[in-house]
Amino acid sequence: MPIAMENVEDDKMIDSISGVANLAMVMHQQKTAQDVEIAVINKVQDVQKQQGEAVLQLLDSASVPATTIDVRV
Repeated sequence: MPIAMENVEDDKMIDSISGVANLAMVMHQQKTAQDVEIAVINKVQDVQKQQGEAVLQLLDSASVPATTIDVRV
């Protein structure tokens, strides 16, 4: 019987080790997915900033100078 108890304890240790390894793998996958999501968000923010700056430039170029008055009779 002592041999059987050792096998049970060995199995529990193996299950514990594989459980920790599985947890580490899942946590790594989640970290990778989070890193990708953050990179995508940063890229979207960069694009929005560029588009906003382009809109401001377009508005500046389309504005009528304040020194002229367009009067038609």
